[in-house]
Amino acid sequence: MVETTKKDIYTVLKQRVIDGYYNIKMRLPTEDALIEEFNISRYAIRRAIKKLANDGLVYSVKGKGVVVLEQTPKTKEINLSLEEIDGLHSLNSDQAIDRKTIIADFQQVIVDEKLHHKTSFAVGVPIYAIQRVRRINNKNAVLDINYFNAQIVPGITPEIAKDSIYDYIKKDLQMKIAVVKRQLRIEHSDQIDYAHLNLGINNCVGNMISFAFNDDGKQFEYTESHFIPDNFIFNQIIKF
Repeated sequence: MVETTKKDIYTVLKQRVIDGYYNIKMRLPTEDALIEEFNISRYAIRRAIKKLANDGLVYSVKGKGVVVLEQTPKTKEINLSLEEIDGLHSLNSDQAIDRKTIIADFQQVIVDEKLHHKTSFAVGVPIYAIQRVRRINNKNAVLDINYFNAQIVPGITPEIAKDSIYDYIKKDLQMKIAVVKRQLRIEHSDQIDYAHLNLGINNCVGNMISFAFNDDGKQFEYTESHFIPDNFIFNQIIKF
């Protein structure tokens, strides 16, 4: 019997699937077998399996159990999931990836008309304006241009921004992130992109625009994530 946590069970099962521990013609062990092996609740097991399904690694078949889906080399490429909300943290964790966050700019400003039209925040609202470069395997691959409502998400510091603002929101502020609305565009590279990204021969960037809301329905974030278009693959799992 293995003593583990809710987070560990998902990590262990995911690694087993990726490593081929469960043959593609096999199913995951039953809930009862996993409960016995990991000494954890049925609820935790079901949450882990649900996350595996969201990752496109398994599929629950009524009356048959949880089927392990076939893995191909494509599934192991670097990807940013459109269904995840943690930006860079949605990069596949099973790969050996050297990641570093560089704070390019950090300031608190008041929303003017220009920022209002860009972010949808009301004029006069104080916001944190942050630029973070995501360096992946010694390459500046993503530029996050973040705006956070300082009245709803107070106390952000450069140290927090360098780590994870979403972890700070959820753990320290105890605020629930309810909805993230996203748009994905391809745009011509701007001066800021050439300054911060290793674009090479690329003259365009991908731009994922995010509007995030808390469970009171209040928008607390507007973010543009500019990325080198030939460095990422976006996956979406369609369930029937």
